Amino acid sequence: MPISSESRGQIAVFRLSGDIDKSMASEFDELLATAIDDGALDLVLDFSAVTHISSDGLKVILGEFKRIRELGGRMVQAAASDDVRALLDVAGFLPLLGEYESAEAAVAVLRAARSASA
Repeated sequence: MPISSESRGQIAVFRLSGDIDKSMASEFDELLATAIDDGALDLVLDFSAVTHISSDGLKVILGEFKRIRELGGRMVQAAASDDVRALLDVAGFLPLLGEYESAEAAVAVLRAARSASA
């Protein structure tokens, strides 16, 4: 399966691989939406094994980004390759998602931010 997820408290981490394209977009959207519905306050997208993101994948990311933000949460990306990072940059997603070296680093920052605001 090209997508796996795990819950770390109120943070959901998604490890993706291969191409995030039209054939994967529906499953990806459903997994993100379910995590939000189940109470995730923050989402981490681990792109370390992603080779490409199509416009369908970008639409899913943007749609769920807007949804989690409206609920007071954050969506961040981690470990994107140079090619995927360039795509996210050109599409205008880097300022929205930010970038972290690893999923673990992203989780640590999100936890610290939640603790500081509590």
